[in-house]
Amino acid sequence: MSIFNKYKFSNKSQSLGGVLSTLTGLGSLACFSAGVYISFKKSGYAGLEVGALGLLTLMLSVIGTIIGLLSFKEDDKFYTLSWVGSLLGGIMTVLMLAVIFMGLGF
Repeated sequence: MSIFNKYKFSNKSQSLGGVLSTLTGLGSLACFSAGVYISFKKSGYAGLEVGALGLLTLMLSVIGTIIGLLSFKEDDKFYTLSWVGSLLGGIMTVLMLAVIFMGLGF
């Protein structure tokens, strides 16, 4: 018997909110990465393109965090993706708020 064989004796599945939360968190990360890439390519003079991506990143991360936290109320589910989505969304929210506050001069 190998230690790599893992057996699952349950009919549980991942929570739907956890899956959605993780997907929105990954979308938020992709938008943030695209904004950073465009900003570097244009030497910091990207304008509305990066601003729109920044706001989209903030909205996706807040929505993903809320969905992830609400998904813990689903009964008889695995919550791994709920944790991942909530943490990723929360980290991206804090990061984007920090970027916005730095841009405003606080």
